[in-house]
Amino acid sequence: MKKLMNFARKASTALAALALIVATTSVPSACYHWFAQPVEPEELRELVNNE
Repeated sequence: MKKLMNFARKASTALAALALIVATTSVPSACYHWFAQPVEPEELRELVNNE
């Protein structure tokens, strides 16, 4: 039983480390896709500012 608990502790640590790696590598791409704004044409910006 002690060996099984020791293995479970090591496996859970490795699983948490793997989850952290996956989360940190996927966050920048997710942020880019969610918050990327298209470039406005200069004419449109001037039209909105003049009104």
